[in-house]
Amino acid sequence: MESLSLSHSVVNNLNATLSENTQIQRHLQTGRKIINNQEDSGGLGSITRLNSTVLRNQAIQQNLQGSLSLLQAQDGMFKVIGNILDRSAELKTKFNSTMYNKHDKAYYDDEFTELQHELRQIAQSKWNGVSLFSTQDSKTLFGKAVDGQTIDQESSDDGSGNTITLSRWGIYHLDPDDEPPPIKKKFLAMTLTDEAQGAPDGYNGGGGKGQAGFDSDITEWNSFLSDQGIEAEIAVIVNEMKQGAGAPQDPDGGEILPAGMNEATDMPTFSRVFRGAGRDEYALDPGTPTIMPNSADQANFLMNAFEQMTNGGTELPDALGVFVDNSGSLEFRNVNQGLFEFMDRVRATYPSVILPSDTYTTAASADVVNFPEGENIPRSQTGVFKGISLAGREDWIHQSKIALENLINNDPNIAAAVQPTFGEPTYELDDYTIEDFEGFMESLATARAQNGAEQSRIKHELDELQNKQVGLEQALERADGLDYSLAMARYSKSRDQLHLTANLVSAAREMENTLYTDFLNE
Repeated sequence: MESLSLSHSVVNNLNATLSENTQIQRHLQTGRKIINNQEDSGGLGSITRLNSTVLRNQAIQQNLQGSLSLLQAQDGMFKVIGNILDRSAELKTKFNSTMYNKHDKAYYDDEFTELQHELRQIAQSKWNGVSLFSTQDSKTLFGKAVDGQTIDQESSDDGSGNTITLSRWGIYHLDPDDEPPPIKKKFLAMTLTDEAQGAPDGYNGGGGKGQAGFDSDITEWNSFLSDQGIEAEIAVIVNEMKQGAGAPQDPDGGEILPAGMNEATDMPTFSRVFRGAGRDEYALDPGTPTIMPNSADQANFLMNAFEQMTNGGTELPDALGVFVDNSGSLEFRNVNQGLFEFMDRVRATYPSVILPSDTYTTAASADVVNFPEGENIPRSQTGVFKGISLAGREDWIHQSKIALENLINNDPNIAAAVQPTFGEPTYELDDYTIEDFEGFMESLATARAQNGAEQSRIKHELDELQNKQVGLEQALERADGLDYSLAMARYSKSRDQLHLTANLVSAAREMENTLYTDFLNE
């Protein structure tokens, strides 16, 4: 029994030695002093914090290096601007000379205009998606950025929030006393509606708005357009319909003005009416299946209306929106196929016209996956389906305003297309004096000096962070780095102990076998 106990003890010692040997090998392989928190939880926590500081320091350095690159790109542009100003001053000097005739001066003006265009392109230049210069509306050709569009770059890894501010001086071409008005973008609303007479939300009868409501809608529409800086027109597509089973088609295809008003004389100037090519179904008859006209015919009719509204495509809008009355007798599924075909034709024929994104859908019950053309959209569903707005009422001016507002607020394609822009006026040499160009050069010199000072500060911050990085990495090496000489000594000792223990195990087992054999022989 004593022999068995001895054997078990020797085996346990062997296992412990094997475990220690394996752990030492892991340390040698990784080069780390601490591998898991069981070895030294406090030390591992300290190493983790130190490593985090090292990584943060590296990130701050990368950001500062990016800022330095931006400033260097900006300074490169300043050099080009200096050359432009030098040439502009030279042109102004020649322009003032009596030695040149009006043809020569016209040539100098043309060259000066080209230089201004070049300045405008420089003013819009970017580095890695970041504008090199301020975009404020300025009163001078050059000026300090006062619109708050500066870059604050964190410059310390200690979490103190230390920052370096990078200024972006403006580059401008506007005359001090003559800034141009914004250019309004053109929007065309293709609004599909139908019979409004007698409808609760229509213009005639049944609680309709009447002329006062109609006038109010026009005022609201014009006010909205004025606030947005948009010029808009509405092409009112009045869909054909039947008044009931077997009844004749409504002779004029639907009333879109209040009773007593005349379409020929009382329509607002921003709208035109196109009647037909909608659908042919029995109004509000749930027992009669929808009869869909040929979608190509619908698209042809809409395209013809578009051509008329745009003077044969020579006066194209910047953006186009399609709004469909889905409130009752007219349903989106009656016209959806023709609409999608029409929009595809506009995209192919007039690619400069921006349409709503066909991935934009807000209609709550729409199932785009199973019904990609919206054929399951129920009556009175409102919202947007694949860029086409669904109106919930038949007052076409008010609903067009609501739909356009929704597109501007939610569809980036339309928002960008209708955003007013400033023109690019050019000024002649006669509008400037030599003193003006001298002032521009002084402003440029100041901007370059500030740029140089900011580059110097960033380089100084980088030097300090890089020096600190060396210390941090050395500290991390001391805290987490393995002492190889000591580890190899432990490994050698562990290996010797392993061999010795293995020999003891072998001897113990041989002794057990001998004692067991003797026991059996007795």
